[in-house]
Amino acid sequence: MGWTIEAIGDSSAPPSAVFALYADPSTWTQWGHNATRARATGPMAVGGIVEVRANYGKVYSCVIRRFEPDRALDLEVRPPGMRILNVYEVAPAAGGGSRIRHAFEISGPMVVVGRLIGLKRVYRRKLEAEVAAVARMAAGDTTAGSGATEVTPVERALHGAERRAGTGTWED
Repeated sequence: MGWTIEAIGDSSAPPSAVFALYADPSTWTQWGHNATRARATGPMAVGGIVEVRANYGKVYSCVIRRFEPDRALDLEVRPPGMRILNVYEVAPAAGGGSRIRHAFEISGPMVVVGRLIGLKRVYRRKLEAEVAAVARMAAGDTTAGSGATEVTPVERALHGAERRAGTGTWED
């Protein structure tokens, strides 16, 4: 049992410009909804790892599950009790430019808790902001700013419990 959250938007930039942001983890703090640091530990290829520090302090080792140049990047992260597939896709838009899709595919036993505390609503807004930031940056807007969004009370409760349980690597 699982669910998907997604946001879709358009950019005047070509797919190659959008994908260049996905393929360069050093840009993720500028458009990613909670990334305060991101770095690949090796090649950006299927099976590779990108370490991402979230704005609430947890460091995730994200595994690259799909890497299709100028098309798609999927990253798998496994917080306790969940599997989250972060999907970043770009395709040519009918009238030129790009159609951008960001999604979370969430599964695992903690999915029920996520639904009950309203994660779907919270993360839909965050994905919409991500798509808008990527669209602007790919089109050359250098004022797009940080993509990191505020930690909501729902996220604070969820990740606070995770931290108290002693799971994963945390940085203050």
